[in-house]
Amino acid sequence: MAERLDRATAATQWEWRARHSTLLEWSVRAGLVAYGSLHLLLAWVAVRLVWGHKAGPTGKGSGSATGQGALAQLAGDRLGRVLLVTMALMFTGLAVWQLIAALVGYRHDDGWKRLAMRLGAGSRVVAYGYFAVASARLAALGADASRQSPQSTTERVLNAPAGPLLLVGAGVVAAAVGIGLAVFGFAKGFVDQLDSKARNAERRVPIVVLGELGYVVKGLAFLVIGAVLVLAAVTGDPGKTGGLDQSLYELLGHSVGSIAVVVVGLGIGCFGLYLFARSWHLNEDSLTS
Repeated sequence: MAERLDRATAATQWEWRARHSTLLEWSVRAGLVAYGSLHLLLAWVAVRLVWGHKAGPTGKGSGSATGQGALAQLAGDRLGRVLLVTMALMFTGLAVWQLIAALVGYRHDDGWKRLAMRLGAGSRVVAYGYFAVASARLAALGADASRQSPQSTTERVLNAPAGPLLLVGAGVVAAAVGIGLAVFGFAKGFVDQLDSKARNAERRVPIVVLGELGYVVKGLAFLVIGAVLVLAAVTGDPGKTGGLDQSLYELLGHSVGSIAVVVVGLGIGCFGLYLFARSWHLNEDSLTS
């Protein structure tokens, strides 16, 4: 019993230190700027693909409107590679932040709710860690990064033992995340992430609108990707998958899919702008909750 109390006391102390750490605070602010920049870059790539600046013989863009595909656009020159290394460091800061939250955060919750919130933080550790590794890897690959394809990854999974089941599982998880993001945005659950000035001042309305649109549209994008992954698993055709743009083409057809890519791209751009606003108006009390 005493040992359990000692562990709880130590966790509380670690949580308090993290919440009042200036280094962690500014690492989170910088990381949110990097994450917002990624979403703006993704929005730009998606819209540019639709307008045909990189159109291939079929009329579809040859790029990839995915997170890694958007980052790959930076890898072609020296300045872009420096930016990728910088973003890798910023994403690492976000991963450390969420790791702390997963280990000692959400002290005001208890039972299953605390467990669920910590598991959510753990999933964000994986996401931010992925972008950190992807940014560093793309910086190392340089111009060769643009040749990487999400379709090749899907093909490798399909050819693996139980590959279709793994792909269905990934699709279901992506769809579940999408539903969660959309509900969170629609319910304005993100408002507590902002400081009192953003919650109460005149700027609240534009920030909340950006956040609500961003979360809902990003959730819909995850739903689309999840549906296409399941479709690829059922048909056994890795060509059904690719970037977000190709996913929407597959589900909706070329003409309607083009409009959908623009709408989703603009929505994801809104989410990027919201992340900039959150970085500026970060609620320090929410660092570990």
